[in-house]
Amino acid sequence: MKRLFLPLLLLQAGFIMAQSGQPETGTSGTVLYEQVVKLEIKLEGDAAQFADRMPKERKSQKFLYFNAESSLFENKPEEEDQTLKSESGNTVMIRMKEPNNKVFTQLSENKQTEKREFMTREFLIESQLNPSEWKLTGQQKMVLNYPCQEAVRQPNDSTKIVAWFTPVIPIPSGPGEYLNLPGLVLSVDLDNGKHTLTAQSIEAVDITGKQLSKPKEGKKVSDAEFKKIVEDKMKEMGAQGNGSGTRMMIRIER
Repeated sequence: MKRLFLPLLLLQAGFIMAQSGQPETGTSGTVLYEQVVKLEIKLEGDAAQFADRMPKERKSQKFLYFNAESSLFENKPEEEDQTLKSESGNTVMIRMKEPNNKVFTQLSENKQTEKREFMTREFLIESQLNPSEWKLTGQQKMVLNYPCQEAVRQPNDSTKIVAWFTPVIPIPSGPGEYLNLPGLVLSVDLDNGKHTLTAQSIEAVDITGKQLSKPKEGKKVSDAEFKKIVEDKMKEMGAQGNGSGTRMMIRIER
């Protein structure tokens, strides 16, 4: 443990002394993240002519409210319509809407409650946080003038998660499930850029219980039950997905 934390403490101390514009180091505040999700849209038949004009990524903003005891990661649902016209006069209307998901974490009790929206239905999933499986690599970089350490987690052969956390803010919180590290997580990269979360601003303010309200609306299910609901509905629709991503509707008008 000494070999693990000594470099972090030295890095923190060196950064604070070296920087004239010292970053805020409170244990309560908000973080604004930008989420970028790469999109793969496959069109068939007459619609294939619009394939190269489909959006390649989806950007949205997320907020994390945190203090020493709990945190709330909240989506800001937005609709984004885009109209495209082909040379033949056809019109393509693209509507993208993110589900209104929330993740509430009780750091003091090691518990997490997620509100997930799927096909206009709301679900509540409560779980105990698992022991951290992060591995520190020793790599370092700056995010918003905060010195960060790299941590890697690989839950399965097809998924790799890279997180950057700062010991300057000694809160083991982060966006959604990306936490349980010796510092606040400011950046996350899933599968080499397919899905990223990057802090855009940090504000050290007093966060009260009102701002950290636990989600209560939705049907209580286990994570396995939720996945089964999504899987069955996707099969019914002839589609694939996990129920947590952006919903998209594409309409072609002639």
